[in-house]
Amino acid sequence: MDIPIDLQQHIIEELQSDNVIVFVMSCGGEYLSLLGGSNRALYSDGSFLIGKHYSEVLKEKKAKYFQSLIDKVVSTGSALEVEYELATSDFFSTLPGGPEALQNFHVTILPYRRVKSDPLDKILWIVRNITK
Repeated sequence: MDIPIDLQQHIIEELQSDNVIVFVMSCGGEYLSLLGGSNRALYSDGSFLIGKHYSEVLKEKKAKYFQSLIDKVVSTGSALEVEYELATSDFFSTLPGGPEALQNFHVTILPYRRVKSDPLDKILWIVRNITK
């Protein structure tokens, strides 16, 4: 996947803090790829999510909420920032590694197009763990 240079620089700067994970998501809620998130004190291993949809890994309430956030970004074509909580009980199965207590996150969701005229079919879900 080709990512514009300015967006690459933004991603690199965010990831350098080691407190960030970036998911490339389809507009339908499928995890396509990820960058970062290697700090197991802050994040579970998200690699098992790749190729799965929200509805396959998250319980219905959380899956619908996350999809509604993507839908808002798609409909407006604009970035969105939100804070949310995730608990192990929000998932269908135990996550590999990472924290087990309730975690708080700040997410920036960005529409992603390689070229401005391309249809919007992907978003970037940039997550920062803000748990105290």
